Amino acid sequence: MGRRARVVAAAAVAAGLLASCSGSSGGGSDAGPVDTTAKATSTTAPQDLVLRAEAAGESDVDGNYRQGIARSGDGWLFTTNNAIYRTDAAFNQTDQLLDAIPADLAVQGYDHLGDPDVAEGLIWVPVERDDKDAGQQVTARYDEETLEFVDAVTVEQHHNAFIGVDDDGTAYSADEFSDDAIVRYRIVDGKVEAMDPLPLSQTVERIQGGDISGGALWLSTDDDHNGVYRVDLETGEVHDLGSTGHVDGEGEGIDATDVDGSLLHVLVADAAIVPMWVVDLQVTSKPA
Repeated sequence: MGRRARVVAAAAVAAGLLASCSGSSGGGSDAGPVDTTAKATSTTAPQDLVLRAEAAGESDVDGNYRQGIARSGDGWLFTTNNAIYRTDAAFNQTDQLLDAIPADLAVQGYDHLGDPDVAEGLIWVPVERDDKDAGQQVTARYDEETLEFVDAVTVEQHHNAFIGVDDDGTAYSADEFSDDAIVRYRIVDGKVEAMDPLPLSQTVERIQGGDISGGALWLSTDDDHNGVYRVDLETGEVHDLGSTGHVDGEGEGIDATDVDGSLLHVLVADAAIVPMWVVDLQVTSKPA
């Protein structure tokens, strides 16, 4: 498959923020990131910060890689509606699991894998069905090495577009496509232990992906500017960091792992459906 990198902007990441963040809809618009700043009281620094995400480059990837993205070792995992793909660092495919949704879930109408995460050797994958009124979706888990299905639990959510898992095994998601709170739970002995939701300081529209890093939940969206957002996990404060570009296309999943100075990696569909783009974003900070 082809790979094309284009430098859009580059900025050095302030040392304090970078140290704390080293953890885990078209058209091919060439416009740079929206110049949006937000004053944030960060759990990772003692003073108010101005935060912004700036595109540092992008790569075109296989059109099958169109729902979610997660870092796995030195490579990547991607999801589509009913498949999981593994690639190396350069997005060359090395493994795949087709018909990834087990038959007993498929017969219940589950037909859509969302934005995954990797934790403790497992790939956590949100699984949705078209029925968004019943208030029940599924979180499935797969072996990170073999891609084999391990287990699944029912979650009390109307939507289940993404899942992010922190170092303590707490899972984060959203009940609605546009929401003002974040769902939290743990899976213990094959059962869901619900936790109090995290209220947000504002509604985030059209949430597509999420990942945890540096005391924050980083969200990707398909809102009016394909926005990227930082959510403080202690306060619920939401900060609009700017845009992934390709605003006439559709924002999809996100991964938050520092790779060559870029913390965020967002999957975006071109307005022409293909190609899919992985857009790398550097997060910059400075005192307010």
